[in-house]
Amino acid sequence: MKIRVSWLVLGVSLAVVAACSSQKEEAPVQEQLTLHEVMKDEVDVHADDLWDISNPALSDNAHLDAALMDDERWAQVEQKATALQQAALKLASLDPIVVVKPGVKIADEGVPYGDTGAEVQANVDKDPQKLRDFANALAVHAGDIASAAQRRDTERAGLLIGQLDAVCEDCHLEYWYPSQKVLLEEYGISR
Repeated sequence: MKIRVSWLVLGVSLAVVAACSSQKEEAPVQEQLTLHEVMKDEVDVHADDLWDISNPALSDNAHLDAALMDDERWAQVEQKATALQQAALKLASLDPIVVVKPGVKIADEGVPYGDTGAEVQANVDKDPQKLRDFANALAVHAGDIASAAQRRDTERAGLLIGQLDAVCEDCHLEYWYPSQKVLLEEYGISR
């Protein structure tokens, strides 16, 4: 009798272990990134890095100077442009697009012509697809910079890096700080 009970206990124990191990382990819930986080921590960082790498290689006429671009600098431009491209694609894939977490302030909030996170969220909610289109356009632009760097095309890379700010500002003026359109108009700057 003792042997039967032991086999029975062993059998039940194995069945319990098998049942427990067959259950799916739940993946930890990953908190969704916000538009503000991706912009601040990735897009801005990579764009600034691109300018920091390329600005010292500008000639007197503000063109990228091939003589000032060595292999290391080209590799850095390609790497940062690729990182910017990936960050832009991350922006484009946010669903839903949440601008900020509660209690977080965005840059320029509370200053003249500055928009609040709630105002930016309202702008995004009006046309989230257009924001995704802007993000995808940034991704294409950054990918073009990476390709030009890979080919060591000084003229093309310099032109694209020079245009990067305008690509960013198109989206910023539409979504991030549209109140500043008035300021641009006051200075006679049209977009």
